[in-house]
Parts: sequence; C-alpha cells; structure tokens
Amino acid sequence: MKYQPIAPVVLLLFSAIFLFAEMPTATAQILSFEERDGGLLLLSDGKPRLFYQMETISENGQYPRANYLHPVFDTKGEIVTEDFPKDHLHHRGIFWTWHQLWVDDLRIGDPWISEGVEWEVKKSKTKIHPNNSATIELKVIWKGNKVLKKNIIEENTIITFQSIGSQAYKITFDITLKPLTSGVRIGGSEDAKGYGGFSPRIKLSENAGFFDENGPVTPDNLPVAAGDWINITKNGPDDAGVVIMGEPDKLPSYQGWILRKRNSMQNMAFPGQEPLLLDKKEPLHFRNQLIIHQGMTTQEIINQYRIFRNQANY
Repeated sequence: MKYQPIAPVVLLLFSAIFLFAEMPTATAQILSFEERDGGLLLLSDGKPRLFYQMETISENGQYPRANYLHPVFDTKGEIVTEDFPKDHLHHRGIFWTWHQLWVDDLRIGDPWISEGVEWEVKKSKTKIHPNNSATIELKVIWKGNKVLKKNIIEENTIITFQSIGSQAYKITFDITLKPLTSGVRIGGSEDAKGYGGFSPRIKLSENAGFFDENGPVTPDNLPVAAGDWINITKNGPDDAGVVIMGEPDKLPSYQGWILRKRNSMQNMAFPGQEPLLLDKKEPLHFRNQLIIHQGMTTQEIINQYRIFRNQANY
C-alpha cells in the first residue's frame, strides 16, 4: 500500500541539544516512528520527515518496488521526492540500484526498472538516540523472481536522520551489499552514461540550480565532473534545496555525476556499463548523505561534508 498521510500519534522523546560547526543550534525535538501503510514513517515534533517503503507496491502491477524512501518532506512540510513520475514510472524517491544484475553469464534482470528481482525486508529495527537522531536498520534480500528464482544479494543498510537547526536536516545512508552466491555482478546502464547506484528523484523547479563548492555546475547528457557534493536548489546558490553527498574516492569505477534539470533522477554513478563482481569476503560498502534545507551557504555545506566524512566507519 502506498503511503497515505493521516494525523500522527506521537511517541514522546526529549532529545539533547547539539551544536554544529557554523550552523544554527539544533533545538530539542520529539522524534517518533510509526508503522503505516506498508512502511515506516519518521516524525519530528509530530510532523512527517521521511517514509521508508518496506512492502512491495506497484503501478497497476507494473514496476513493483520496495526498499526506498518516499515521501521525503522538507522542514516546511513540502514533499521533495517523486514516486511513479509519468516520465519514468520506474523512478522512486530515494533509491539505490542498477540496470544490470548477473550471476556468472546469466542476466538475472534489471533492478533499475524492477524487472526480474524483488526486495524482501527480512529485518527492520528503529531507534531514537540521545543525540537528536533516529535510525532505521535494515536487512534486505534481493531475490531473483524470473530467470533465476534464488536469493542473490543480502543488503544491510542503516538510514540515519538528524536535524541541523530548525531549517535543515540530514539523512545518511550506509549501505552494504553481500553476494549470496558466486559470480554476482552489478552494472550501470549499458551506454556511455553508465548510470546506477544511489539515485534521488527530487522535485525540480523550472529554474533549478546546480552547485558544488566551486560554483555552478551544468547538467549534461553524459557524466559531469564535479565535486564531492551537489546542491540542487530552486534557483540560486543560497536558495532552499537538497544537497547530495557521497564519497567518490571510495567508489569502484566511479563515473561522475549524472545530473538532469528535469524529468529524471540525480546520480553519483558507478561502476558504469562494465559490471562489477561482488565479493563475499569484502562486500561492497558505500555511503551517501542528503541535506534537505531552506537555504545553506557553500561554507555551511562544506562544514557538513567534513562531518559526514569524519563519521565514516570503513
């Protein structure tokens, strides 16, 4: 069942107050989780912030998917993500997957368009922490359901929410993929774009701006060379928007940024069109972070990126 907003029942928790470098002080808040409509809803002071889609949903039986975030709300209560957009019905909120999934020389399916694979959430654990944060810990099995009916990948993911003052918050994604059989390979689109991996489908304004720490970035059809983060705003560099952060230096066969001004997802692409073999002994591990904000300066984003990198646990 798709998420349906209704009046929340709030579970009380008083959180500590923390100060972030050159950012407004985070105020005490009441964080709570609710099980609702086949997923988990996180609320802050009774207001929705994000919804994790646990159960499989589809559009009239097409593009069945689970294991992603939508809707995600900004601090004013506006939804910033899109699900089942008409231009690309397979796009879904904040998701992480690839076009190619192989076992040896057998093409299992196309997880990007939810073909030949499904996601089964085996375990989920929610927790509110004293440092003004909340986590969802997940164990998800990627299962072949067409060419090969078999468990293919075990995913272990931690999604962490934390406020940054009253006008911004961050969501951190710590994702590990372990193959459950030998010969498992994942790959991006089989063209020069090579997109695949962590992929937010964000609502874009007519004059959306794209910025890294050096200034404006121009989206292109092919991957763009840009910094470690991209701030996608309503227009100017200090407007409200969403920052996408990653660790490109830690990604295998990193391709660059796939950026679009309309009708698409945004993607820090890897490993490109050549599939990557997953290793049981050294599972694939990558981290990304989103900051949803009502206006941040470049220096404030740089400070937050420094915090993000310092929290890495490899």
